[in-house]
Amino acid sequence: MASLKNPLVSIIVNCYNGEQYLRKTLQSIADQTYTNWELIFWDNQSIDNSKKIFLEFKDDRFKYFFAPNHTVLPIARNKAVEKSNGQIIAFLDTDDWWISDKLENQIIYFRDEKVGLVHSNLYLFYENTNKKKIFQKKKIRSGFITKDLCKKYNIAITTAIVRKEAYNLAAGFNNKYKLITDFDLFIRLSINWKIVSIYKCLAYYRIHNKNWSHLNPDVEVNELEDWIGDKKIISNKNLNPYLHYIHRRLNFLKTKRYIKEGKLAKALTNIILKPMGFNKLKLIVRIILPKNIFKKFEFYR
Repeated sequence: MASLKNPLVSIIVNCYNGEQYLRKTLQSIADQTYTNWELIFWDNQSIDNSKKIFLEFKDDRFKYFFAPNHTVLPIARNKAVEKSNGQIIAFLDTDDWWISDKLENQIIYFRDEKVGLVHSNLYLFYENTNKKKIFQKKKIRSGFITKDLCKKYNIAITTAIVRKEAYNLAAGFNNKYKLITDFDLFIRLSINWKIVSIYKCLAYYRIHNKNWSHLNPDVEVNELEDWIGDKKIISNKNLNPYLHYIHRRLNFLKTKRYIKEGKLAKALTNIILKPMGFNKLKLIVRIILPKNIFKKFEFYR
């Protein structure tokens, strides 16, 4: 472990046909007040104007790589990291963007050699209404917070910057996951490294009708079930005591799906019998309220 005072930050942008929002994403990198960075732009065989937009930025720190073959996102991220030179790794998706002093606010915490990851609060930007809201209303804990992350996972990869040493020791992203890939990595990383959580909003996460997670709601359920059934996870003495929180999350997601499918008997059975914490109240409200009122107030996000 080493204290880092002015490290090179390798910013990983994985792109696959991301032309719609790409300029704003790249401009937010170019505008960073912390200047010791490189951009590793991994083009996952896009067939749109992504490369053309990238080449509009005349900056030697912008480095373009075209994937030899199209891969799933965790493989693409790991491949991009292999091209990086920085002691710190940051991640930004092509539909999100950063506040100009994001890196400057975060990088100072790596002077503590025990810190492996720094993340921040962010704004959820709803494209359809052009409105935003704060992601985390309450202060976020810092330190060795494995229990907290299992209880309520709140790290958005768009805000996360990671010590490369920590990334390597955790063996990077697990290629078998599509949706929970960052959850898996950051939970494992939290066992041995301190995580710093900044309450200030330093990025924007864009919510639109093409968000992959919104289009594939069952993937999180399937992958979380696989994750808590993994022998390496179950046998990890630092994780096992907290896996019941993940089971609660799964119960909530499954019940939420039953409500969406109109299977109210199954939903009510789960609400009565399955542990879910305070999420039970959300589900009951969801069943009672008319759909139009429910959507208007966004109770269910």
